[in-house]
Amino acid sequence: MSSTVMEIQKRYDEISYESLFNEHSRLIYKLIINFVKSRNINLQTSEIDDIYQEIALKIFKNDYISRYNDEKSSFITWLNIICRTTAIDYYRKKLRWMESVLTDAPPRSSEGGLEAAMFSLPAGVLTDRQAEVITLFYKEGLIACEIAQRLGITPPTVRSIKFQALDRLRSHYGAAAPAPDNPEAEQTQRRKVS
Repeated sequence: MSSTVMEIQKRYDEISYESLFNEHSRLIYKLIINFVKSRNINLQTSEIDDIYQEIALKIFKNDYISRYNDEKSSFITWLNIICRTTAIDYYRKKLRWMESVLTDAPPRSSEGGLEAAMFSLPAGVLTDRQAEVITLFYKEGLIACEIAQRLGITPPTVRSIKFQALDRLRSHYGAAAPAPDNPEAEQTQRRKVS
């Protein structure tokens, strides 16, 4: 057990933030880099350093150490959550700034949030049409009738393509399909169309 965790368990008032960052700075960097890589976010080394600094400020400013509870999570999990949320916040700010620089219009808030901003599809899983529909739906926030109008197809076709694409993505990532609304639908097999 690290001395920081032991300090946390002893007394919250006398915790040394210096010992937290001396002992766990490499772990914090590793957690940031792993999260950024897992989301395919392209950041420079200086931006990783900025995220690290924001984590340090967040832990200190919000007095997160006094709120750590080893019964709820391990120390590494607790630290990982702080690193992940700080990296997400940093990336959101960066995207808003880039949008304001690239366009003269004020940044708009997307319905998809961070997921839309960090949107990327795995290569070779979807057909071009499926990738196009999924991108328009989730990244650009369009609805079925808008996508249909843009692509020159019907809204039911858009919904069908979206369903097929999501089914392929679930299979690719090993996720289970959502439970059907009615039990009879579970028994009927849908025809797979590429």
